[in-house]
Amino acid sequence: MNFEKPYFGLRGGWLTFWITLACGADMTLYGYDQGVFSGVVISQDFLRLHDLQGSSNTTLLGTVTAIYDVGCSLGSLPAYWLGERLGRRKTVLVETTIRSIGALLQASSYSLGQMITGRIIAWIGNGMWFIER
Repeated sequence: MNFEKPYFGLRGGWLTFWITLACGADMTLYGYDQGVFSGVVISQDFLRLHDLQGSSNTTLLGTVTAIYDVGCSLGSLPAYWLGERLGRRKTVLVETTIRSIGALLQASSYSLGQMITGRIIAWIGNGMWFIER
C-alpha cells in the first residue's frame, strides 16, 4: 500500500501558507516579466534589430507590446476545454510548454514577425495559466 501524504505532508494552515507564498512569488515574477519587456522596447538595440526606430513606427511598437492581451484572450478560450478533457495537471504542463516555446521565440527573435509570433504564443500559454488558477 502507498501511504504517502499528499501535498508534501502539509495540511491546514501550513498548506495554505505555502500555497500563498508560492502564488505570491509566481505573480511577482509575472509582474517582473511585464516590467522587463517595457525596458526592452526602449532599448536602441531592440528598436534597430526589429526596424522600429523613429516616430513613424510608434503604432507598430505599441502593437508589439499590446499583442500580449490578444494572446491572453486567445489562450483563455481553449483552457476550459483542455482543463476538462486533460485534467488540471496535464493542462498546466501544456500551458507551460506553450509559454516556454513563446519565450524561446522572443529571446531568439531577429525579425519583427518572429517577435510578434513569440509574444502571441507565450501569452496564449499565459492566458491558459490564468484560467487554470
